[in-house]
Amino acid sequence: MIDKENFCEHIRQQENAMYSLAFSVVKNDADAAEIISESIFRAYRKIDTLKNENAFKPWILRIVHNTAVEFVRKNAKIVSMETIDLVDEDVENHLLTTISLQEAVKSLKQPYRTVITLYYYEDFSIAQIAKITDTSMVTVKQRLFRARKQLREILKEGFENESI
Repeated sequence: MIDKENFCEHIRQQENAMYSLAFSVVKNDADAAEIISESIFRAYRKIDTLKNENAFKPWILRIVHNTAVEFVRKNAKIVSMETIDLVDEDVENHLLTTISLQEAVKSLKQPYRTVITLYYYEDFSIAQIAKITDTSMVTVKQRLFRARKQLREILKEGFENESI
C-alpha cells in the first residue's frame, strides 16, 4: 500500500513520463500541465485500488492517458504544433536528427503518437501499452507498424526537401 509520502515520491519519479505522454496527446504545455494535475488528483483519490506498488508507473500513465483523451474529447479543439527554430548554422548532425525525429513524432496523429511515445521514449512493452491504452496487443502492434511507416515517410520527405 502506498501512503501519502510514498505517493509523492512515486509522482516525482514519473513526472517526465507523465509530461511526455500528456504532451504527446495535446501538444500544448498548459494543457499537459492541467492533465497532469487532474491525473494526480484522480490517482490520489483512487490510490487504494493500486494493489502492487511496482505497477505504479503503468497505473499512473494509464490515468494520464485516459485523462488526456477525455480532455481532448471534451474540448474538441485543434492544438497547433509548436515549431523549433534553429538559428545556429553549426548545430551538430545528431541534434538535427533528434529534432527532426521529435518533430516527426509530434506530427503523427493520435493514437500513433501515443504508442511511439510509450514504446520508444518510455520503454514500455507492447503488453504494457495495451493495458495503458485499454486496447489489444494486436492493435498496439498495428499502430506501431503504421506509426513507423508514417515516420519513415515524414523523415524521408524532410531529408529530401533539405537536400534541394
